[in-house]
Amino acid sequence: MARHAEWWRDLFASSLWQHLQLSWDDAEDADEATARVVDALRLRGGERVLDVPAGTGRIATRLRSRRHPTVGIDATERFLAVARLAGAPVIRADMRTSVVRAGSFDAAICMWGSFGYFDEAGNRAQARALADALAPRGRCLIDTLAADTLLPRFEPEGRWDLADVHVEERRRYDERSRRIETAWTFWRADVRERRTTSVRLYTVAELADLLEGVGFSSFQALDDDLREFEPSSQRLWMIATKPG
Repeated sequence: MARHAEWWRDLFASSLWQHLQLSWDDAEDADEATARVVDALRLRGGERVLDVPAGTGRIATRLRSRRHPTVGIDATERFLAVARLAGAPVIRADMRTSVVRAGSFDAAICMWGSFGYFDEAGNRAQARALADALAPRGRCLIDTLAADTLLPRFEPEGRWDLADVHVEERRRYDERSRRIETAWTFWRADVRERRTTSVRLYTVAELADLLEGVGFSSFQALDDDLREFEPSSQRLWMIATKPG
């Protein structure tokens, strides 16, 4: 599968993908997800949070209701419009850029497997932008898949439905680039779209090394139930902390 360097621009511009993401927002218990974010980061009242990418603001708005001043960054205008209507302050920007004042946040989150979209330099830039936004002792949560647990049970195909959209995935792991390359087909009634994605898959150790290289000094690997990450874990919640 040929890898398109900026595949995310095409994917997030897709009307069917946008419909899927809005349907996910309706289907997922965002209140419960927000509570786990608060617990994972041990957020205290009044601590400032940066949400990158914020999408429709489903987490950012709920953090704000818990008295955590939260700002979101995303590149998709349709999602940002939804977030703004919900009252979330959001900025349209690339995740690799530093668009907020350095050291102005106590915590940052990167949810929904949104790390690893770019080439190696781009992924470092994304991690560095997160680190730069944080004050000393600031914490960053990256929610992702890990090579340690995904590859042993890797499935090359998948089919699923959400709301009225049908989805088919054909996946392969490129050992040289360490990326998951996926061909997606979405269809709804008589509308059909095809897109490709390419996401860097890190081991826990590789991700910690990358984050250490941009200024984080301590790491905690959990699963999305906030238990210690282990071979049976479905997802990795990596919590990285800046030195004090």
